[in-house]
Amino acid sequence: MKKNNLLLLLALVLIILMPENVFASNSISEFDSPFEAVVGTITGPVGRWISIAAMGLTGVTFVQKKDEIQGGFRLLLGVVFGIAFIAFASSIVDGLFSFSGAVL
Repeated sequence: MKKNNLLLLLALVLIILMPENVFASNSISEFDSPFEAVVGTITGPVGRWISIAAMGLTGVTFVQKKDEIQGGFRLLLGVVFGIAFIAFASSIVDGLFSFSGAVL
């Protein structure tokens, strides 16, 4: 009886300590789809229109209130304009360098 308990304990320890098979992949798949959704939102048609509107509004604000804008608000407008331009730049690059058909 004691030998059976010892074998049962040994089998239980072996089962607990045995490594399981790990099926690794070459990417972090659970993070791929949220990142692709964010990039798609920023570079898609809605992001394009938002960036055009932001660039237009900051440009009009700079032109109309050029003398009244001071330090921090001027910096904020510059940052908004820069972010809008960066978000819109992907559309510009796609439009300039996308070819359809054969290129000779």
